Amino acid sequence: MKKFLSLIIIFLAFAIGVSAQNQLTGNVIDAENNEALIGATIIEKGTTNGTTTNVDGNFSLTTQSESGIIEISFIGYISQEIEFTGDANLNISLKADVTGLDEVVVVGYGVQKKSHLTGAISKLENENMEQVAVARVDDALIGKISGVNIQATDGGAGTAPTIRIRGTGSISGSSDPLIVVDGIVVDSDYLGNLDMNDVASFEVLKDAASAAIYGSRGANGVIMITSKQGKEGKTKFNFNSYYGFKEAHQSDAYYFSVAETAAAELAATGELSARTQYKQMIGVDRDWQDVIFDGGTIQNYSFSARGGSENTKFSTSINYLNDEGVLLTDGYEKFGLKLKLDTKVNKFKMGVNLSPSYSNRRRFDGSTHDILRQPPWLPVYHDENTIQFVDRNTYPDVQVGDYANQRHFDNYMLNGSEVDISNTSNVNPAAKVLERDYTYKKFKMYGVAYVQYDITKDLNFKSSFGGDFQNTDVRRWQGPLGHRNGADNTQLYESTQNRIHLVNDNFFSYDKRMGDHDISAILGMSVESWDTEFASINATDYTFDYIQNISAAGTISAAESGKYEERLLSFTSRVNYAYKDKYLASASFRRDGSSRFGSDTKYGNFTAFSVGWRLSEEDFLKDSEAINSLKLRFSYGVTGNNAIDAGTVYEEHYPYLALLETSTAVVNGSLVTGFNALNIANPELGWEKSVEYNPGLDFMLWDGLLSGSIEYYNRTSDNLILENPVSTTTGFDAALINRGEVENSGIEVELRSTVNITKDFSWSGAIMASKNENKLNDFAESNGQIQSVDSKRAAEWINLEGLPISSFYGWVVDRDIPLEYLNNPYHPVGGEAQDVYVKDLNGDGIIDDEDKAVLGNPYPELIWSFSNDFKFKNFDFSFMFQGSHGAEVRNMGDQYIFNHFNSSQDFDPAITPDQEFIKQKIFTNDIIQDASYIALRNINFGYTFGKNLLERTFIEKARIYVSAQNLLYFTADDYTGFNPESIDTTSPTTYGYQRAGSPIAKTISFGVNIDF
Repeated sequence: MKKFLSLIIIFLAFAIGVSAQNQLTGNVIDAENNEALIGATIIEKGTTNGTTTNVDGNFSLTTQSESGIIEISFIGYISQEIEFTGDANLNISLKADVTGLDEVVVVGYGVQKKSHLTGAISKLENENMEQVAVARVDDALIGKISGVNIQATDGGAGTAPTIRIRGTGSISGSSDPLIVVDGIVVDSDYLGNLDMNDVASFEVLKDAASAAIYGSRGANGVIMITSKQGKEGKTKFNFNSYYGFKEAHQSDAYYFSVAETAAAELAATGELSARTQYKQMIGVDRDWQDVIFDGGTIQNYSFSARGGSENTKFSTSINYLNDEGVLLTDGYEKFGLKLKLDTKVNKFKMGVNLSPSYSNRRRFDGSTHDILRQPPWLPVYHDENTIQFVDRNTYPDVQVGDYANQRHFDNYMLNGSEVDISNTSNVNPAAKVLERDYTYKKFKMYGVAYVQYDITKDLNFKSSFGGDFQNTDVRRWQGPLGHRNGADNTQLYESTQNRIHLVNDNFFSYDKRMGDHDISAILGMSVESWDTEFASINATDYTFDYIQNISAAGTISAAESGKYEERLLSFTSRVNYAYKDKYLASASFRRDGSSRFGSDTKYGNFTAFSVGWRLSEEDFLKDSEAINSLKLRFSYGVTGNNAIDAGTVYEEHYPYLALLETSTAVVNGSLVTGFNALNIANPELGWEKSVEYNPGLDFMLWDGLLSGSIEYYNRTSDNLILENPVSTTTGFDAALINRGEVENSGIEVELRSTVNITKDFSWSGAIMASKNENKLNDFAESNGQIQSVDSKRAAEWINLEGLPISSFYGWVVDRDIPLEYLNNPYHPVGGEAQDVYVKDLNGDGIIDDEDKAVLGNPYPELIWSFSNDFKFKNFDFSFMFQGSHGAEVRNMGDQYIFNHFNSSQDFDPAITPDQEFIKQKIFTNDIIQDASYIALRNINFGYTFGKNLLERTFIEKARIYVSAQNLLYFTADDYTGFNPESIDTTSPTTYGYQRAGSPIAKTISFGVNIDF
């Protein structure tokens, strides 16, 4: 009987439960653009009963109660709660979460909620960055993140810019940031082979507490790149393309013509000299900038397919880019493929990421300063008019169509007198470029495979194996027509290098929420290896240019080969803790062992901690209508740097060893080969270390009307690896030691605003600003060191404690030498005197070294950007201004292009007064110029076609746009060059050297984005 009653009760309870169920259906969309949200979560509140939306944003849920509440959520959107009674069909719109507090940020070896961050990490989503017409993804980051200074130091197509995060922190080592792509460390050159269409986001780890997780390589900050991955649902195809036109921003100061010079001479003297008359007769008056800066096109095509199921997701793409650059013969071409696959089987997750690429770069094999010093009367090729002026006694074989050289026009009889107008024996400047071929061809294979096992719900273990392979072939041909010495200076250089970089990561990850406590932790180890082989050969004495290979050479002038390897072993741990989502703390520890250092100093320990307080979660602010988010944070960390730049490749990788190099000597009348010491051993040579503290404030006010962050940082880099003077009795004048200290401190501000003005019209804007001060605190026995870059033109730099690492040094200009004291002031065209009057600073009546002073430095004081984004219905319009102020350059280009070294324009010693106060301009502040600029970096106007126009096609979304980069570029009044960002490669202690530089490019492009 009891069993029977029990069955009846169970049956009735089941019947009641069934009768209480309801069927809810509906659709979830993005409130702003009405697009379906795939994978949104719908849960019956108070239960585990739930479902997710399908590829069309639809859902169906059988509830356990007749009435109640369902919760709808989606990452990056504000969650909703909706009451239901009975069956219902619901149309739900979710608004984007402008606070972004639940946004996930990629950090080293893991992710973290943005609201829980206690370090200085900036995230940049790839929102239409693929429409910026640049060859490299790092070029598109200019002005996007505070504290990150990106300079186009070399204007060649495909050339890497110089990136500095919070200043320069090393004297003998690299100050480049670490680049991490999908968890694998790569070299910065890899960014030239990465396609922006494959990038999902950038995270920049700026402070030491964030970067310390990368230990020995985090001293200069970390740029982390996450590539796009597939999503659950039907496969989505995307095609992006743009085609643009590029031209160089030219220099007005370096433009001078025969006509203008003749007018000035006539006005000053009342007549034209024979030289000027002869130049007019030749009939050529060109700006050589128009020849060398020939402009070009840039085109990019990318096609991708992404999709997957609940357990398996994929992303694949193919891309092609061709950038012709703005310099004669310059060009960059790259091809790329990408495959990213992730799958889940029970408690296992597995994935693979492969990305092969190939690039071919042809360099402009010349220098703008040398080419553009040629006069405007010189033609590129001889024609029927110019050939009649050729000196046939000296050049009997010159014909129409040949390159025109200045010496061809000497010894011309005009009005009964012989006239010379050349000022150099160099060949035609166009020949210097066109008769050379300088190419870099690179194949790269990046890849990583991983397997992850979920030990428990909160604990998992992940092992990954990846790396990259790189093959580089360099070829440089210099033909007989490209040099004044003809065949004597022909040469062919060829080299090849293969490098294999492998990395194995093994990590335990723990993530647990226990009431008010949120704990996440990682523990693991990494092993990395680099193996490199290289070979090169140099051949000379080619008598012709139609067979350009090694076997056709008359002489093999040099050949070398070698191999080197490097190993890194790391142990890593980190713990993040949050209490009630408002009291935050994080601590990390990493121990690195590098083969670059000796047994006693091989390992370095790098620790960091940071804390945060979300004041907006406290009771006194929690209900504030004005303050949505307010967080105070403080971080402290130690990072390292093992990127040594010591001269040779072997010194960079084995600097603690006593290395040998081959040498020849005459012994008993015979030439024998032996070995010389290359350096002094220092087994105690160890890591450079940087210690940084960083208080910061994050805020969001009035529902996103104003948000941003304010940072102060102070980073001290010590134990620097320096070339310190030693007694010459050792056979050397310097040796590497750990000594020296550099300090970088500054303030960073990011302000953002979003305003929905009307239903159809919105605006968002951002202001970024950063100020950095660089100071050399300790330079050992080298304090006060004075250096020069070019022994022929030995302008000076000083490295003095209390000043920035690199400072310009020399005499201060008093006044120019008047034209009446100059010989031939109008020849050559555009020429200037090489000398100037300088100031007697100590008043002793003598100009000597005691009158020299610090003349400036190359580091900017303020970097800023201001961006705006407008949307009106289907139209969008955006632009960004970016600027840099306070930096200076020593522009040696003035000496070349203004012909300072031309003796025919020297002052006349017989009549010039006060000659004891005259010095060459290159040793003064005459050529130290303000490198400040303001640029309209990007401007974009686009139109997205409405769904009603596309509903009968296979296209889901289509957008067309026109875009421009560097459309406006303003420089300081005293700057004469082409690009104040352009800096020649020297060393950190002689930074800021420029020889006119390579130009900044202006680009206008047209593009299309199609989803189908």
